[in-house]
Amino acid sequence: MFASDFLCGAVEGFYGRPWTPEQRRSLFSLMQRLGLNTYMYAPKDDCKHRAFWRDLYSVEEAEHLTSLISAAKDHDILFVYALSPGLDITFSNAKEVTCLNRKLEQVSQFGCEAFALLFDDIDTEMCVADTEVFQSFAQAQVSVTNEAFQYLGQPKFLFCPTEYCATRAQPSVKSSEYLQTIGSKLLPDIMVMWTGGKVVSKFITIESIKELSSVIKRKPVIWDNIHANDYDQQRMYIGPYKGRSTELKPYTSGVLTNPNCEYYLNHIALHTLATWNKAAGTGDGKKDEPPGDMTEEATISADEQLETEGKTEPGPRRLRINHGNYDPDLALKLAIADWIPMFHQLKVAGVKKVPVIPPIAPIPLPVPVLPVVAPPIQSVNTCMSVTPTTNTSFPASLEVIPQVAAEILKKREALDPLGIENYIPPSNIVNSLISQPPPPGIEDTLEPMECNGDNSQPTVLRTNEAVAPIIPTKGSSSMPTNTTTSSKVTDIDMHEVDIADKQEVDIADKPPIPKAAEGPVASDSSPDGTADCEMQVDSSTDHPVGGDNRERKTPLREKITEEDLNLMCELFYLPYEHGPIATQNLEEIHWLRNNAYVVRAGKGPVKGSEEKAAEWEERATRFLKFCKDVKQLMTRLLHTPNRSLLYDIYPYMWDMEIAVSMIGSFIKWLAVGLLPETSCGCMDVFYSWCTTNHKQAFLSGDNEPWMFRGGLTGEFHRMLTLESAADLLVRQQPRQVCSRVFTIRPFLPKDEEAVYKMCSLKYSDDKADMKSFDDYPRLLTDKYLGLFVTLSPEYCFVLEESECIVGYVLAALDIKTFKL
Repeated sequence: MFASDFLCGAVEGFYGRPWTPEQRRSLFSLMQRLGLNTYMYAPKDDCKHRAFWRDLYSVEEAEHLTSLISAAKDHDILFVYALSPGLDITFSNAKEVTCLNRKLEQVSQFGCEAFALLFDDIDTEMCVADTEVFQSFAQAQVSVTNEAFQYLGQPKFLFCPTEYCATRAQPSVKSSEYLQTIGSKLLPDIMVMWTGGKVVSKFITIESIKELSSVIKRKPVIWDNIHANDYDQQRMYIGPYKGRSTELKPYTSGVLTNPNCEYYLNHIALHTLATWNKAAGTGDGKKDEPPGDMTEEATISADEQLETEGKTEPGPRRLRINHGNYDPDLALKLAIADWIPMFHQLKVAGVKKVPVIPPIAPIPLPVPVLPVVAPPIQSVNTCMSVTPTTNTSFPASLEVIPQVAAEILKKREALDPLGIENYIPPSNIVNSLISQPPPPGIEDTLEPMECNGDNSQPTVLRTNEAVAPIIPTKGSSSMPTNTTTSSKVTDIDMHEVDIADKQEVDIADKPPIPKAAEGPVASDSSPDGTADCEMQVDSSTDHPVGGDNRERKTPLREKITEEDLNLMCELFYLPYEHGPIATQNLEEIHWLRNNAYVVRAGKGPVKGSEEKAAEWEERATRFLKFCKDVKQLMTRLLHTPNRSLLYDIYPYMWDMEIAVSMIGSFIKWLAVGLLPETSCGCMDVFYSWCTTNHKQAFLSGDNEPWMFRGGLTGEFHRMLTLESAADLLVRQQPRQVCSRVFTIRPFLPKDEEAVYKMCSLKYSDDKADMKSFDDYPRLLTDKYLGLFVTLSPEYCFVLEESECIVGYVLAALDIKTFKL
């Protein structure tokens, strides 16, 4: 079954809702096709992996786990069962050690042939009983691990240390007594896992691995968090596997990627890792650079500084790693080409109703003390999740705590490493071996499976529909928007911001199709406040209509293309890097914002700035084309037949589309030409992508990625030149995929009749009581609207659906002066 000694595959080791059994089977099939060979079962929030590690599996759970192990073998995948007892184990207690061995033995009887003990993200202080037996924490872990390894008959075995990266090693990798003890005391056939220089490492070099190997006395297995996203609710990573040379492979025992929480987002991560693995060891790597070393790419002088006139900040001197025989850009293209057929597979799921927790009010500081799942530790959880990635059908009492925690974290400073480092999020404990999470008290009704029974044949798993997460799984904070453009930025008769209405879509029927306007927009909350008690969701059991993954016949203009997917990958690239298109447009926004003074409404360009004004218009048009491409991407995603894939992508694209559309509206408003040069010069006081040293700090990889909140979406928010721009977008997240699209754009003179008509309808009751309106039909509307549309039209906006005006908002810059 398992021919290669080099482990290469995936570890399900993130915080958040674990994958379903059906998704794991799909993963095995994909891994076999890609040539990957190892899967590690280590979901942090699975109840019997970490929190209740002592509990044996019930008969039902045993059947499911046996079926999974059997499915892995059928696809030539090594199934590694991992256990995390470090939260509360007493290493010196013989009963505890026996309980651990008994749990692993039970799994071995299910057919499992590889195991792992994980001691990551735990308190490093031993209890009093352990200090009387062991000289150090490392010795305690080694003692338990060695005993388990020998008890099971010395199978393939992995060990994750508490100091699992260079920044956790005290005081350093070379001088760490903990790692030295692991190297000298841990049995040599047990493999040690390592994440690199940091929890999420931008680069992993040969030199760093050589140094580690000399300390731990063996080649490490890389636990790679480059695509892990459970520490930021607005980021997914669908860029290529990058920052690791193929010449690194001989110095390691394997590479296991810990990818995105959402299963269907991980095709790029797995495909590019497989490409890297195949490219490794062919002996044709670049010879002009040291193997696996980093070199400086000085394309622009580092002495150049950001100019106050609005020029973009020069790119930093980038550290570039020699990837050997592997080309990340080519690997990404191959992965996209292989991924796109999955978007056209018709895959839907059943519909169930689950209770929804109403949104909670913001929580003021000081931060209250919250219950935690373990004693606080002076570190960040590996790829920490501040909120569950999906909602489940648990009672409200179990779901409120993570939401409260999320609100508390929002109140902290943008760069608060100490606060993050001392926080362990309460988690939703689930059972990922059965399709539906157990209700409260179910643990008392499941009969443990004894280890001494006969090792029966694997049982075929038959699953029913399960309660699935709410469609948008991340903490979206605003409404979905899109932007479209015309040929010239000065032509204001163009769509500004498209807002998807919260129209419920029956996902089990067909993908949503945009509908024509049926009237004014209504509030999305019910009068009695009870509308949020139920909602439509999909089950986690994905199944194709008709029993096969046949393609749905989608109109050609609505089919997603490789260009669309490439754009999406650029928007959600990697933890320390945005795609080239995204970076270019961030710099374009900065330039357009700081040079908007060259455009003057009704007066033409500023005298002497004609060329710059033409350049401004050209660059603005180019940026708005980017906004249009993002809208097109979102529209095509909404029509993809693979609804399971859509639901994983949707919350991230929802947030991204809002940010891009808002920036597009801002640029079009600047094109009206109202800002003087002095106002443009003040825009750099706000912290953003082009702030001095910010870009360098982000790209360097010297800081963990959670230091930069929000990813590219956050960068777009910060470009709005408002200190609290994100507050404009705060609202309840969507609960289903939206199909109706609205547009916010500036008010135009031709809109006056439609806006007056809406206002007249609104005040029709008042008009009925006043006969004077028969002679002066515009009297009332002039009272409410006339001043605004005449004296301050630049601060008036309309809401459109299918080119029909269904709403408006009117404003004045200074209402006191305005009324005089």
